[in-house]
Order: sequence, then structure tokens, then C-alpha cells
Amino acid sequence: MKANSSHEQRMQPRWVVHSSVSVFEHDSKDYIGLMVDCSHGGMMISTYDAVPAGTRLQLDLVDIAPNKDSRRTGHCEAEVIWSDKITPSLYGTGCKIHATDDMLETMLKSYQPD
Repeated sequence: MKANSSHEQRMQPRWVVHSSVSVFEHDSKDYIGLMVDCSHGGMMISTYDAVPAGTRLQLDLVDIAPNKDSRRTGHCEAEVIWSDKITPSLYGTGCKIHATDDMLETMLKSYQPD
């Protein structure tokens, strides 16, 4: 990673998501990756391909919370801020969240540590 990259200068603390949150492109329903961590204004997604900075995405996030038999689906618009290779086959993709629906707001709040 670059020593002074923008994802090291984020404004909000991030927390690790303790459930599986799958990320899909809203219109095509194509699988993009998994949410790794999030904050009030952003998230990191583990992706198989680099996503160019500046790309705006309409996303559906689907989780199955621990100890629950139901899944939740939230929607947001996100802008890719950075994308770095983290393993030979995975990229970390940092996104700024610009708009969320009520369900995604509920989901993000549930991921916050107590």
C-alpha cells in the first residue's frame, strides 16, 4: 500500500462486520464481493477485480445476521475512493457512501460495536 494513501486519512473510525454481508450491483444483480468493514460514511469491500477510483455504484447489500434465520437487504449509492491489491486474487476497495435506504442504515447501525 502507498504510505500516504487516502484510506489512511479517513475521518470516521471503521468497525469490522461480524456477519456475512454480500455486495451486489443493484441493476444487474452481479456479485461484487463482501463487505469487510464499515463506518458511518464508508465501507471496504473485498473484490476480485480492481474498481477504478471515482466509479459510482448502485449497490445492494445482503446480510444474514448471526443467530438469526432471516436476511436483510439494503441499498446505497457508493463512490470508489481507492482499490488496492490485498492478496494475489483479491482487492480491497474503499468506498464513500453517498445515499442509503432505511434498511441499510439499520444494518450499518447493527454492525457498530456496543
